[in-house]
Amino acid sequence: MSAGVRRPPVVRRVRGQTTLPALALALVVLTVVTGLSLGMADAAITGADRSPDERRAAVGLAAHLVAPDGPLAVRENVLGKGRVDSFDGDDLNRVAPPTDDYALRVRLGGRTIARRGTLDGGTTARRIVLVERRVRETVTADLRDTPELTLPRRTGEATVTLTPPNGTTVWTVRATDRVVLHNKSGLEGRFELSLVPYETTTLRVRFAGPLDRGDVTVAYDAPRTTKATLAVTVDA
Repeated sequence: MSAGVRRPPVVRRVRGQTTLPALALALVVLTVVTGLSLGMADAAITGADRSPDERRAAVGLAAHLVAPDGPLAVRENVLGKGRVDSFDGDDLNRVAPPTDDYALRVRLGGRTIARRGTLDGGTTARRIVLVERRVRETVTADLRDTPELTLPRRTGEATVTLTPPNGTTVWTVRATDRVVLHNKSGLEGRFELSLVPYETTTLRVRFAGPLDRGDVTVAYDAPRTTKATLAVTVDA
């Protein structure tokens, strides 16, 4: 019995010794978790502080790039391919937010067209746009039945070539309601016309005598558009 009475203190000493390392380990774990939590909270606060500024800068720059008076657009949300191809980092610096420590990137259809600095994340604003390119089209007019030819909208210029045969005189060419060419003695040769691009233009020819197919040709730059995504990323 005396031996049985002495055992409990031994057990209590062993348990006390076992509890100390466990307590130390718990304190270490608590310290690490607390440090990580504080670090994550600090990072979240920092990110929250930066995100509004990044968002405003990205949205503002994207809106400017697609605006009619912006460096890329020929009209609202329609980018000119020639302007896009010539846009570079210097142009970006001229139109970007004035804060020099902002890293910027402009992508169109997944291709980077201009950037400034090195990005490490950041905030992106996206806009759906049309990219317009010009394709040269030539129409051989047949004016025997209807002495007029309609050009597509957005046609700003056209080249008219008149080669009337002997015995035929072309006096006047009208673009919708405007007289763009006129000569009482007759018109012959190649003429450059300046048209109104915001309307559909109909060319009307006044002539006397026979005109065969090919005696009047019209060349113009026809617009062709494709859809793309403009992405502007700002990393403050």
